[in-house]
Amino acid sequence: MKPTNLTKHAKKMSIACGILAASLSFGASAFAFSDLKGNSAETKINTLHSAGVINGITNDLFAPNAKVTNAQAVQFLVKGLGLAPKAGSDSSTKASQLFDNVKDNAWYASSFALAKQSGLTLAKDINPNAPMTRAEFAHLLTQALQSKGNFPVTKMFFMIEDGDKLTPEVNYSLQVLLNTKVLTLDNGKFRPSDAITRAEAAVMIHDAAEFADRVITPNNPGNEPSEPEPVPANNYVSDVVLDKVAEGVNKATLTVDNLPNPGYGLAVERIEFTSATKAVIFFKVTLPEPDKMYPQVITKGSVSTYLPAGYTATAEPVMGSRWLDPSAPAK
Repeated sequence: MKPTNLTKHAKKMSIACGILAASLSFGASAFAFSDLKGNSAETKINTLHSAGVINGITNDLFAPNAKVTNAQAVQFLVKGLGLAPKAGSDSSTKASQLFDNVKDNAWYASSFALAKQSGLTLAKDINPNAPMTRAEFAHLLTQALQSKGNFPVTKMFFMIEDGDKLTPEVNYSLQVLLNTKVLTLDNGKFRPSDAITRAEAAVMIHDAAEFADRVITPNNPGNEPSEPEPVPANNYVSDVVLDKVAEGVNKATLTVDNLPNPGYGLAVERIEFTSATKAVIFFKVTLPEPDKMYPQVITKGSVSTYLPAGYTATAEPVMGSRWLDPSAPAK
């Protein structure tokens, strides 16, 4: 009997979910690539191999430092994240109809078609044999995660020392991966223009699949999410001003106009990147020092943070702030 689309989809979804189980069960396996001994990525690479996500260049060798071609990268992403066509996409469309340089009989053709149908922004004229950069791979990896469902990105903005030439879209993707701990920087640097290696790609795929399994598509369907905490009305009058401080970096100064007295202050709690060009700065109003007298006059307060160039920003208070009615007397 020919498998249905639902069956195919379930099989693809099970690959990513199986990576976490494989990582827990992997240990004293009889199999090991001979060129990975002592490599920090050894366990994660072997986990992916055990889960059927990646193979070596031979039965014995993985070639961890070899560059990853576009074809290999797309295959990693599709298999590692268990990608599926977006609702409404035509799954019968052939790869040659979507890409100029991908023949339908190529070993990677089905992965290219599926990647495109799942929403990954692959160029029509992409060269399957060209090496993929670390920035390109990270950008596609973020899109692959987002195709699996919504997930929170609520932490901080990471300064990438060598990221001054990144587009806002790629910078946004890197911020997502850094905040979800799928990606880490090396002394503040990412080396975005370097070709990604097989070991680097494998580690990122492993950690992204584990994050997806734990956060986006948790294994236990009966684990219902708790009710979201209600957000009170925002009684603060706030404004955000952006000033360029370095190439690719803006200083965001948040000002609140109606604090009850000079003892109140502001603190940035987190930044949410809601799109490739928009950010929301969540702030907390801090309380005055106890047993200290302040004149009871409406006061402005300011606090600063940093954003990549190309972003606009708005501000919202967080739970735990003093939800003050500006018209009410201060206590």
